[in-house]
Amino acid sequence: MKALAILLLILLSILSFSCSDQSNLINNKESGKILLKIDRANAPSSVTLITATLSREGYSNITSTLNLLSDSTADLLMDNIPAGNWHLKVDAMNDSMVVLYTGETEVNILAGFVTNINLNLQPTGQGTGSIYIYVTWGGATTTNYNWIDNQTNPVLVGGNNYYDYYGIAQPVVLYDENKYKMWYYGDAGNAKKYVLYAESTDGKNWVKHPGPVLSPGNSGSWDSWAVHPGAIIKENGIYKMYYSGWADQYGEWYIGLATSVDGINWSKKPNPILSSGSGWEYQIASCFIIKKNNQYYLYYTGRNMPYYSIGLAISNDGINFTKYSGNPILINDKPWEGTGILYPTIFWENNVYKMVYMNAQGTGFGLAQSSDGINWTKDPQNPFFRKDQTANGWGNSNIAYPNVVRVNNDFRIYYSGAANSYNPYYKIGFLKRTN
Repeated sequence: MKALAILLLILLSILSFSCSDQSNLINNKESGKILLKIDRANAPSSVTLITATLSREGYSNITSTLNLLSDSTADLLMDNIPAGNWHLKVDAMNDSMVVLYTGETEVNILAGFVTNINLNLQPTGQGTGSIYIYVTWGGATTTNYNWIDNQTNPVLVGGNNYYDYYGIAQPVVLYDENKYKMWYYGDAGNAKKYVLYAESTDGKNWVKHPGPVLSPGNSGSWDSWAVHPGAIIKENGIYKMYYSGWADQYGEWYIGLATSVDGINWSKKPNPILSSGSGWEYQIASCFIIKKNNQYYLYYTGRNMPYYSIGLAISNDGINFTKYSGNPILINDKPWEGTGILYPTIFWENNVYKMVYMNAQGTGFGLAQSSDGINWTKDPQNPFFRKDQTANGWGNSNIAYPNVVRVNNDFRIYYSGAANSYNPYYKIGFLKRTN
């Protein structure tokens, strides 16, 4: 059964306007309105009525209903709502008024505030599937975004060779030279890892390089047992990979630097550029890198089992890094995040940095944003994507290692997924952002 997509657009009052616009605006600056835009074409055939109810202590309930079969518009408007905190309940019913899907959340109408809400309407037992409601706060011109799993996931699997027999994970993808380039690790078992490589013209159909492009070091070296791809950046025709490695999976982890002119043949620097510390960063792993004001910001995961946090190291030359004194810069403080958050990936949009990260249990991805790359504010409606939203359940056991790739206005998150205990090995797929 198809899912019913509903876009709730909170239209807040505008405090100053021209005379020609007055007929379309709310005159009471202490009130607002909610517009529910219904995707009628993709509605489950059993759903005919949508009812939204706002409730608040000391106020009468505000209710509005839309009939998907008879109403000429797919928009449901609720206006003249006093500013403040409201409880929103949305029911999707059949023509016998039986509620098939339902969901509720708290909303706060506050002038000048912009955020996203992701509300999942769960089936009541009378139907199957789910309904996703995406709410945007702000002006009428605000654009809402929705992440949809690629229906043909996974797009890359392992298991054909010794070095990826137990699965593949942790994709790092760049769009370069008119194609997608992916570095990822192959699991050889017993925590032995190799860096592998694949290319694609469309990001869906991949051609693997025949062997590892980065392997563990010689016996006695700091990365003698495992190497993981981490942050990768290309500058002046040179690829720089800030990779993770260790000699003992239970001991210290390190971040090293390797360089390449083609992305396939890599030369390692002999010593790590960043080492584990103590406490929250007993072990560290490279995640993402940005260049800001001619400084390199290297984001990494700190682990002290079972806890995970996100740290930052800064460098002027991309080689000599100093850990940020205020580390960790982001920690777990929400129930869904469990024992930690990790593996940040970052992109720049609308003059702010946006971070996607995973939780320690591998059940969902969260979003945060920052103006300086150091101080981050989490989206209050995290997680924006969960393992039970993977196409055909390909990642219903675990999702991990998100990596954002932007090509013009095409946004994708490549990530790892595992199906269940009967097929526990990671594969790689992607989400696509839609407007």
